[in-house]
Amino acid sequence: MTRRFRWTRPAPGGSVTVTRVAGDHELADGDPQRRYTLSVPAAADATVSMTTGCETTWEDETLWVTVHDGAGLARVRLRTSGAHTAFRFPGPTFDDQLTAAIDGNEAAAHELLAAAHSPIALVLASGPFLDVEGFTALVDALATASEGASDDLHATRYDLVRIAATTATGPPVATADEFEALVNGLDAVDAIGDVTVLDALADATAVAHDTAGETRRFLSDLGYELPLLAERDDGRFLAHYLAQVARTAGVRDAKQAAARRAANTDHTDFEDAKAAAERADYWDRGAAWRDAVLPAAGESFPTFAYVLANALYWTGEVGRSDSRADELLHEGAAAAARTIDLEWVAGHADYERARAAAHRHRSKRNHALALAHFETAREVAESQSFLDPWEPTYSHAVVQSNMLSTTGNHERAVAVLDDALADLREQGVPDDRFAEMRDHLAGQRHERRAIVADDNSDRLAHLEAALDHYESVEFERSVTRIQAKLDDAEAADDETGDESREESVRPQPVLRPDPEAGPSLEDIPDLHDSLTETDPGAVGSADPGVLPDERGDGLPDDPGVPGRDSEPHYR
Repeated sequence: MTRRFRWTRPAPGGSVTVTRVAGDHELADGDPQRRYTLSVPAAADATVSMTTGCETTWEDETLWVTVHDGAGLARVRLRTSGAHTAFRFPGPTFDDQLTAAIDGNEAAAHELLAAAHSPIALVLASGPFLDVEGFTALVDALATASEGASDDLHATRYDLVRIAATTATGPPVATADEFEALVNGLDAVDAIGDVTVLDALADATAVAHDTAGETRRFLSDLGYELPLLAERDDGRFLAHYLAQVARTAGVRDAKQAAARRAANTDHTDFEDAKAAAERADYWDRGAAWRDAVLPAAGESFPTFAYVLANALYWTGEVGRSDSRADELLHEGAAAAARTIDLEWVAGHADYERARAAAHRHRSKRNHALALAHFETAREVAESQSFLDPWEPTYSHAVVQSNMLSTTGNHERAVAVLDDALADLREQGVPDDRFAEMRDHLAGQRHERRAIVADDNSDRLAHLEAALDHYESVEFERSVTRIQAKLDDAEAADDETGDESREESVRPQPVLRPDPEAGPSLEDIPDLHDSLTETDPGAVGSADPGVLPDERGDGLPDDPGVPGRDSEPHYR
């Protein structure tokens, strides 16, 4: 079962129940239709507007909606009590395409994408009349059909879960079982990356809740128990929750929450837990400091704040989550650290929070926001003696260069890379890291030069140089991209060579050079400036940006064309 024939939407004065009416009209030759009824509270005061191809009639307090073929995904706006509620209804062709796409028909998925504003809008608008299984199957179908769609869905996969769980948009998510079915279903879509329950809950906490009380009510409404979530997997959700308390209510409230938890659980002695945390290596440090939080709840306030700040910071530092979980942890860590003037942790937390937000926006192609957050990270680093500005300098340059290339300003994009390399030399980057940055920036420089090369031999030379640089830093995704471009360029070179050889066997006319003549239009390569390809590296990836695709991929307004030069998977 993937389709729903009855669903409910909240509306002013109550809720509206939508029912799909089955019958012969759905199969009628020449004029197939889809019909729906809406039970509307306070129907006498309601007004209706609709899109083309859609008709409505009232029958007492029931609104009948008829959607004719060609209407696509029709929209009906119902105004009651001074507020609007929008409903989406699939027309016959859209309905058939949706069913076929969910069943694995790739051509149907392409047709849906071609008619949609974006794959995100498409899946969310379709959510109310799909169950969770159908929703995740649709995401899978779209992501498989188009690499551009998979990039977009990858960048917003946690948003999809949060929206479904906290609003009336998307598939129904009213219980913990439905929440986890949605998360697990999306996680099973190979083309969009991993999705985990704890990170999805943390994402909802960070974005949708202004207080810890709202978080508790949200969890309770779904049927979750906070003590059980605190024990789940590696126990990091307790850190997420305490970060929420610390950033909204304060660290003293976080201490009280930890003390209540500590009173009902067994835990190690504080000194032993603290000593283990101080000995832990980088990757285990977050878990070790988390183990010290409950024992520290019985210690002094400064001691607890110190432990909590470290627990939240180090958990976020190694989190590498694409949800807002790491940003939530770093914000909580900074709040805890500042209560005891622990500037090292506070500064690092501010820095990493800005970088995490920047990478999240970069993944969504929000270039301006990404640049602003990278600039914030650089400013934080420059204000602290224990931080270095080179990582945000490097990432800022890659994103800015990509943004310029999307507008066709490739020369300026190259200049940004050159300026960044000069800045990085002055900033004293350690030799090994500088070598990685230099090779990546040089690879991007050559890749951009290949876009505007005057002839195919120059294009080949730049692509081969880019390949050498990417291979030296083992950027597998970039290597794959360049190899595909080399294959295209070499094929074009071979075609040119074949034509030359064919012409050489014929008598050739004597050509008189004309000093006024320049290259013909055929000598100028076609340039296609698409949107910047989504970075498939997690936060902190060594490969923080890539080039726009000049190989003819569909633009965002034409999402039905699958991208040929993008890689949706995370490294």
